[in-house]
Amino acid sequence: MSIATPFPAGGFRFLPGGQFSNAIAAEPGFALRRVRFLAPMPLAQGLAAAARIITAAGRPLEALALCELRSPLPLPRDEFLAFNERYLAALRDNGFAAAKPYPIGRSNLAPILSPPAEVALYAVTFTVEVSGGGEDFFISGKPESRQGVPWEQGIVGGDDVSTAGLLVKAEYVMAELQARMSEIGAEPARISGAQAYTIHPLAPVLQTVLAAAPLNLGGVTLVPAHPPVTGLAFEVDLRSISEECLA
Repeated sequence: MSIATPFPAGGFRFLPGGQFSNAIAAEPGFALRRVRFLAPMPLAQGLAAAARIITAAGRPLEALALCELRSPLPLPRDEFLAFNERYLAALRDNGFAAAKPYPIGRSNLAPILSPPAEVALYAVTFTVEVSGGGEDFFISGKPESRQGVPWEQGIVGGDDVSTAGLLVKAEYVMAELQARMSEIGAEPARISGAQAYTIHPLAPVLQTVLAAAPLNLGGVTLVPAHPPVTGLAFEVDLRSISEECLA
């Protein structure tokens, strides 16, 4: 049963998290459209472009449901929290919803191949009106960190990135993603894609990912990247999006 918070102005519901939501799902009458930038732009510039895209689609700025970011490097925990405040300010500056309980979902990673010089907006997802709908969703990137405990103690598997350590991390992450799908009222059979962020070999944990996310052929994208906070090694997001395109 869904325990999500409705966001009627945007046409979606969400699971409150920290400075971004843990998951979003389209309400009946709406679907999700994901626009990936062929050339990711610095955050402020990218959000301004996103505002133009959403407005051109005839949707209010509240329809922005998700931002996907690319960062130069992973940050220490306190610097990451400070960055999140700058991120929220950039959302507000461009007219997007950025007040508690923060409805917009997010993924963020630090790629090891061609990293950006500054935080860049890689893709945005927003709601569009459709006949029917109400089935699309995105589960925000989840790393192997527990909430409610001191940061270092909350990293599942600690600094063990052996095959056994990665398996412990992957099992935790996928269990958390499954729980979020249940909480947002998402249907696992509709998962259309997953992104796994790690600099470590995915093969040792691939069956764990596939078992927890019933993906069709080619549904997992491995992004050679660090999660956004130092000390983390493995992160995954999940999605079911009706329309994906380039800008």
